[in-house]
Amino acid sequence: MKSLILISLYLFKDTLHRWRERPASPLSRVLVAFFLSLCALSFLANYVLSAKMLHDEIKRNGADLIVVLDTVRDGEPSKRNLLQHELPSLYGCDVLALKDAPAGFARVGKAVFPILEYNMESCFYLADLGLEEVPVVLLFHPGRSSLHPGPCKVVIGDFDFSLNASPLPENHLLGKLYPSGVVLAPEGAFNTGQVAPVSNDRYVIRVHEMTADNIQNIEETLNNMVRYDGSMTMVQTHVGMLKRLEVLMSNQMECRTGFSVGIAVIVGILLIALASMEFRQNEYVYTLMKSFGVRPALLVLTFIVENIFLIGISYAGAVWAFMKTQKIVLGEFFKLGDAVLTYADIWQDLWLLGISLLICVLLSSVPVAFSAYRPIGKVLK
Repeated sequence: MKSLILISLYLFKDTLHRWRERPASPLSRVLVAFFLSLCALSFLANYVLSAKMLHDEIKRNGADLIVVLDTVRDGEPSKRNLLQHELPSLYGCDVLALKDAPAGFARVGKAVFPILEYNMESCFYLADLGLEEVPVVLLFHPGRSSLHPGPCKVVIGDFDFSLNASPLPENHLLGKLYPSGVVLAPEGAFNTGQVAPVSNDRYVIRVHEMTADNIQNIEETLNNMVRYDGSMTMVQTHVGMLKRLEVLMSNQMECRTGFSVGIAVIVGILLIALASMEFRQNEYVYTLMKSFGVRPALLVLTFIVENIFLIGISYAGAVWAFMKTQKIVLGEFFKLGDAVLTYADIWQDLWLLGISLLICVLLSSVPVAFSAYRPIGKVLK
């Protein structure tokens, strides 16, 4: 054990001596690995941020929503209990249940707004609209209506009402389904007293995980339910668009993988050339050490640890430099605005590039291993 410690200290001192004698060797490895890693991260981040912005834009446009339009005839059971309670337990989703009011539509001047009824269970998903204080509210889109927040005159059927007008919150799911606006009221608020032969129930399902498989599974469950009871139900999803998006991101991932491997190969070629040259320059000394009982594996391990240390410092420095300058790189060079990435966003690419560099460091030790295991007699003759 003592001899192993002494030998390790000697090899460490020898490494520092080589760095002092030939500073270009470690400096070249550090600079090449640093700049190549920085360039790789910049290009990979461009792909990641572009995909992230596209994914977020599709989500903002309602790709994570499933709309179910269910026409229930008089005497038929409603699917409300099944959809509001059983579906969320099977799949990660939230279900907002709405119903077309018998009154139909509300008019404000020339503008027409559909009237939808909600139940108490749906209040949880509409909490941001303040329905506890004003149960009947006219929601309008500020960019598509001349209405202003506050009381307004609304005509429903042959009657005039004063309802509170409120702007739809940005990116609210009702704004995606009803771009101009909608009137929300509790069940029975505009009941005409007559039993309608049919009622139109609307269910807005928001999935927690916006993937094509998840949405397709929910869609298949709903379609099987429709085929079983023969009801008049329509299911609207964006699963086709999500599948195309996932194909695009899969192809992009292959390109990112190839780019990371290519950068690592360039660094690996440099390491192989420098490691082979340095070992041959010191081969006589290492052979003498082997004749005194030093194992060749320890010599190979010294070069591996040295390269891991240098490449690790270079890679860590490249990651730090990219995170500090990404707003300039992504905004000025790739014209992606002020958007920035977090470590979580590019973790997969950081891991892939880091593993590729580590593999190349290990492969660069193969020529050193062949030289280290050469017979002592062939070197000392």
